[in-house]
Amino acid sequence: MVLVLAFLVHASWPLVEQQGFSFIAETEWYPYESLYSLAPALLGSFWSVLLALLIAVPMGLAAAIMSAELLPKQLRQPIRFSMELMAGIPSVVYGLIGLWILLPLLENQLDLFTGRSLLAAGLLLAMMILPTLMVLCEEALRAVPQEQRDAATSLGLDWPGMLRRVLLPQAWPGIRVAILLATGRAMGETVAVMLVVGSLDRLPDPLYNLLQPAQTLTSRIGREMAEASLGSVHWAALISCGLVLALAAIAFASAAQLSTRAR
Repeated sequence: MVLVLAFLVHASWPLVEQQGFSFIAETEWYPYESLYSLAPALLGSFWSVLLALLIAVPMGLAAAIMSAELLPKQLRQPIRFSMELMAGIPSVVYGLIGLWILLPLLENQLDLFTGRSLLAAGLLLAMMILPTLMVLCEEALRAVPQEQRDAATSLGLDWPGMLRRVLLPQAWPGIRVAILLATGRAMGETVAVMLVVGSLDRLPDPLYNLLQPAQTLTSRIGREMAEASLGSVHWAALISCGLVLALAAIAFASAAQLSTRAR
């Protein structure tokens, strides 16, 4: 991890030498005018990942509880197998599904000029990370020893009480890992997001408007890396997008680890 961060910092340094650290808060990205800003793509990444997690985490956890605790045994394996298949589908396939189905649906239902938007990116990311969340959360729940369930039942807890007081607390470390992995995939997804987000380097107006075309850090890298000259300031600016993603992932994982120790 230290070597990865050292590479990213070294490769991003020409941008810092030219603009200082103001590029983080600037709002204009025009490479041909030597204007580089992370703010529009940073905000786009934040909204798309947050929306995906708000949708996928409750749904994935609910599906995992249903599969691990409520469904008959003969149905568990087919459902789990289907989720594993969905998790293994290449991301570009999800991007094509978004182009063919999701974008026209948003245009027609919300009366939009174009369906390419942060909302489309968030919905597509939610669809992509949902299988991973469901499979890993189910494993965490099924890893809780049967003795814990029997003890809760003998103490008079009903099923909702056992779920709230025994199963979820015991399974939380595994659920936390599932959320971390899903967040990492959502943050790092490039092709599928690039196809539906619109790739407009401009802050939404207002900032919480999810219906406008936008840009994410990964879609910017995917679109422009082939155009940037190796070692140029433009190239360094794109590498800095990767540096921000890496730092965000480390911060998120560290915060989750600290919260677990605090418990």
